[in-house]
Amino acid sequence: MSQQHLINSDVFDRSGYLIGNVIEVQSSTATDFSLIVQPLGSNQGSQAHIHSTSITDIDSEKKTIHVDRDQHEFTPNAGQGIQLVEERLIVNRKRVKVGEISVRRVVETEMVEVPIRREKLVVERIGDSADPVEIPLGETQFQGNEIDAQPAGSDRSQDTTASGSFETIQDAIAFLDAVVQQPGHPCEKVRVAILLDGDNGLKGTLYEFENPQTAIQKISRLDKILLNQCNQVRLELFLSNPALRRTYQDWITQYPSSIQDFGDEPRL
Repeated sequence: MSQQHLINSDVFDRSGYLIGNVIEVQSSTATDFSLIVQPLGSNQGSQAHIHSTSITDIDSEKKTIHVDRDQHEFTPNAGQGIQLVEERLIVNRKRVKVGEISVRRVVETEMVEVPIRREKLVVERIGDSADPVEIPLGETQFQGNEIDAQPAGSDRSQDTTASGSFETIQDAIAFLDAVVQQPGHPCEKVRVAILLDGDNGLKGTLYEFENPQTAIQKISRLDKILLNQCNQVRLELFLSNPALRRTYQDWITQYPSSIQDFGDEPRL
């Protein structure tokens, strides 16, 4: 490697610390020359002279030169800081269990004039007697439409209403779907009462819908939310034709076998 090829090489001291970069080579003979080095972190005009006799190793591929000198001889501030030479900070981490909590979503329904649905997030610390933390979710929602009270002594609803109970929400949906399939069905309004499992401290909910189609959509969603908490479903069909009340009442009473007869014309 020629002396001029040493320019721009990095110079390291005997401990492997970087001294600086070669900016010039001053030669007297082929074996007698000096390296002009710009020390690391020094001013532009600051230079250090290193004689060729101090060179211990030259790597032409990596352009590095090792000398038998110490960094502090060339860098005034050497030793006042920490030079990082590919150091890595390794953080040892470990998991420590400090306790347990349970997070569950609770949906409460209260009966006023219409059902009111509230959702809240309950956070409980397992094994701790402290009261759970309750966080409200969203806004209060009213279920169904407001139910108008019938005037005292009115028996019109008795003449136009067919009612009955079903074991599951799916049974009630299947019956309403069969009603919808009837051409020009006389059902004007549907009232749905869902009785919930009392073992869980739950009560019942009451809904009123403008038509069977809307009732099917709404209680289908409830079926997914309530899962197995439903104990009984009661339907009331408000009919526009009082003459068909007996027919629809028989269909409800004889469910599910009556579903097969829905395709027949009502016998009045």
